[in-house]
Amino acid sequence: MISFARPLFFVLLCALPLYAVLLKTRILGRIEFPLTIGDWDGSPFRWNSPALRFARFVAVVFFVAAFGLAVTAAAGPVRFIQERMYSGNGAGIIFALDVSPSMAARDMQGGSRLEAAKSGIRSFAAQRPGDSLGLVAIGSDAALLVPPTRDEAAFLSRLDSLSIGELGDGSAIGLGLAVAAAHLVDRQYSRSAVILMTDGENNAGEIHPNTAARLYHTHGISLFVTGIGTRGEVPVDYTDPSTGNRVTGMLSSEFSENALKEIADAADGYYLSSPDSASLEYVFDLADESVPPAASSWTRTMEQRFEQPLLGAALVLFALSWIVRRLVMGALI
Repeated sequence: MISFARPLFFVLLCALPLYAVLLKTRILGRIEFPLTIGDWDGSPFRWNSPALRFARFVAVVFFVAAFGLAVTAAAGPVRFIQERMYSGNGAGIIFALDVSPSMAARDMQGGSRLEAAKSGIRSFAAQRPGDSLGLVAIGSDAALLVPPTRDEAAFLSRLDSLSIGELGDGSAIGLGLAVAAAHLVDRQYSRSAVILMTDGENNAGEIHPNTAARLYHTHGISLFVTGIGTRGEVPVDYTDPSTGNRVTGMLSSEFSENALKEIADAADGYYLSSPDSASLEYVFDLADESVPPAASSWTRTMEQRFEQPLLGAALVLFALSWIVRRLVMGALI
């Protein structure tokens, strides 16, 4: 909301009606100069052509607008912006998200597994404004898409743009865990955690998931592993990013919960099965309880002032008014 530091300056706007009255009564109206020119038989020369009347109107509009902007600038417009600040670094949490084609299976209350995971992550992020959130994508390779950051908008923007098959057809779970851990080790966070969301077995990459998971235990990083989806024949529907072709059909969904449990055990972490959206929410609830959010915060108020841009605009309009009166109208006489 915009307020004004010197609102009494708006009294000067009362001069505009007075200016209009003076124009209406012709006190500030046009001045007639009787010019005796032989060809015109001494008839008075009057400034009343349509072009001159329009130019005069434009000049008045520019002048009134410039005066209004100048008065507004003098009144000191200011907008107060409040920003929440946190006393500590908060927790560092990275989501390691499987984006292999099987995550397109639509067995999460009609939506795909990836859509369900994204929805849960968005809800979780909204509750952790003081924490640093990061994103790792897992496919045939693994990549850090967003390093841990408090910029929630940047994090959610990249999350929303993440698509099925972006990193190939495999699931390099071990590599994804290693990439996530590398960006949490020796960082100054109150707590560090990784939430692994996958529906498949490790079938790509050169790092075994259990080997990567043991790093978590060594460095005190909490690991939450969730197996998303159901077993059996499930419909799948997605667009292959490499070809642009739409892929539809049935997927034989089978993944080893035992393998995922072993990963969690190696990290001294948690494994939860998420066959539906409700159970997926429990994963985030557990992470929220186990990893405390940023402890304390305060609100910082900043001022955003507008005097200079308004004065600049006023000067431009005053100049345009002068140009129309002196140059354009002079050329039309």
